[in-house]
Amino acid sequence: MRRIVLLFFSVLIVFGAMAQETESQQDEYTKVITGRADKIVNAMEFSCETVKTQVRDIIVEHYRFLNDAEEARNADVAKIREDFAGNKELRDAKIDLRKAEQELKTRDHHFAFYAQLKNVISEEQIDQVKDGLTYDVLNVTYKATCDMIPSLTEEEKAQIMVWLIEAREHAIDGGSSKEKHGWFGKYKGRINNYLSDRGYDLKAERKAWEQRLEERKK
Repeated sequence: MRRIVLLFFSVLIVFGAMAQETESQQDEYTKVITGRADKIVNAMEFSCETVKTQVRDIIVEHYRFLNDAEEARNADVAKIREDFAGNKELRDAKIDLRKAEQELKTRDHHFAFYAQLKNVISEEQIDQVKDGLTYDVLNVTYKATCDMIPSLTEEEKAQIMVWLIEAREHAIDGGSSKEKHGWFGKYKGRINNYLSDRGYDLKAERKAWEQRLEERKK
């Protein structure tokens, strides 16, 4: 009897330690994503601290959703691979279905996230939040492209901006830096093809641009 009691308490201690470790990890992750959100809102202007805190908290929950969704998807995919290792066709179909389900959930979250922001800040500020979430790649890429090819028409500039905005809409739902940059990389390829079709020699344009950059440094 005594041995059973000791075993029972040992199990409680183990599970208690595991729970504390999990809670500690969650607290640490909350600190990380709160720091990221603070960096975004600190670069913005708000009517009051209350609104600033609201926006910060909305961004934190956005980060949390993406992380939790990615972890759940990866865990499910790993289990599917294990359970259906001997049936490639069924395995791949189930993995595709699981990924599609997650894409639908992320899409719903995307619009809910936008609605939450719209309730407290302006469209211009929402764009600032999106730029913060995507490392300002939209503006950096647009400015660099216009600087590289000074002869771009207003129509061409407008088309480039449309695609970069579209890339940003996808990128804000990326669960990692790699995924976010991947979306911009995809649309940069589309922009390059568009410019090439319109007669621009991108290699020559880039070479001339790099020379101008060197001259500016001097």
